[in-house]
Amino acid sequence: MRLLRDRTGTVTRVLGLGGVLLVVATAATLREPPAEPPPPPEPPATPLLTPPASAEPMTKRFLGLLPAYPRAKVIPMGKLEANGNPMEMAVFETGDSPGAVMEFYAREFRRQGHRTAVEPDGAGGGAISYYDAKRGSLVSVTAVGMGGTPPRTQVFPSIIDAPEGMHLQAQPLPALPRAPGAMTMMRIEDRNRGPTQGNTTITELAQGTPGALAAFYRTQLEQRGYVQKDARTGAAGVELLDFQKPGETLSLSLSPMGTSESPQTLVTAVLELIDSRKEP
Repeated sequence: MRLLRDRTGTVTRVLGLGGVLLVVATAATLREPPAEPPPPPEPPATPLLTPPASAEPMTKRFLGLLPAYPRAKVIPMGKLEANGNPMEMAVFETGDSPGAVMEFYAREFRRQGHRTAVEPDGAGGGAISYYDAKRGSLVSVTAVGMGGTPPRTQVFPSIIDAPEGMHLQAQPLPALPRAPGAMTMMRIEDRNRGPTQGNTTITELAQGTPGALAAFYRTQLEQRGYVQKDARTGAAGVELLDFQKPGETLSLSLSPMGTSESPQTLVTAVLELIDSRKEP
């Protein structure tokens, strides 16, 4: 039995050594594995929206009245005017659909006890708003689908200090030419009886610089019968234009936004109806 055990051990040791030598010999004949290909270059990042140079930080009231959207970075767009009424606006982008954004704010506004009004834009987005009688403010959110891959949605929350009777839409103004790549964020019509009845303020985001858009509006409005009354450049590169034709005055404010590689302009237009008998 001792002899059998010795032979078994010898055979095991020989096989073990032979197996190791075989592995070493095999490994020596194998080629080095090919180097892994370099990772594909990442697509260039989409330029983030940037606020106008004149924009101030959002107020506590603004942050308190408008619920924060999940995972969104809100950018202030500053304080503007709508039919002579103070307005504060901001913007953010999200990968959610315009419909999902509208549903979020409808749910949040109802949860706060507000009765909302919805103006669809026919493309899944639109504007949702409520009037806060206690504060005398119209609180609204406009969602605009941007398309692209992946698709994006730009969202414009705002607060307007105005009497009740302001009508909010998410549709363009027929009297205003459509600038390149323009998106209508808000259109407000004054339906209160008085000297401002029928006045309209529209806010849009257009592609291009204020200077290029100023030239566009001059050409287009002159073709529509408007006469330019004034033009000046304000602080932070804001272009200000005033036009008039019988029964109407139109004031434009063009504020730079975006980046130098992808310039955008915040367009605020105020259309006022005037009594032709009082025109100069």
